[in-house]
Amino acid sequence: MDRTTINQIEGVNVTLETVLGLAQTISDLIENDISLFNIYPSNDEGEKWRMKRLGSKLNALSSATITATEKAQQQIDLVVNELLKGGVNND
Repeated sequence: MDRTTINQIEGVNVTLETVLGLAQTISDLIENDISLFNIYPSNDEGEKWRMKRLGSKLNALSSATITATEKAQQQIDLVVNELLKGGVNND
């Protein structure tokens, strides 16, 4: 396998690891402090509802990012395995 290809794949994988780490950190922060969103200190019910909804959306976004990143990493692993076996034809 061409060294440039290996370097490119490693670069993509490092980027995905970074994105995954960031998404997991956001998820942890939201899960640990979800009460800040659910019990927002305000007398305005509309404002409380918006904060609770924001917490839910941020949680869903971080979960989706984690899932998409893990799927991309699996796809990269499959491609690398095929390249190492010589099974991918770029013609």
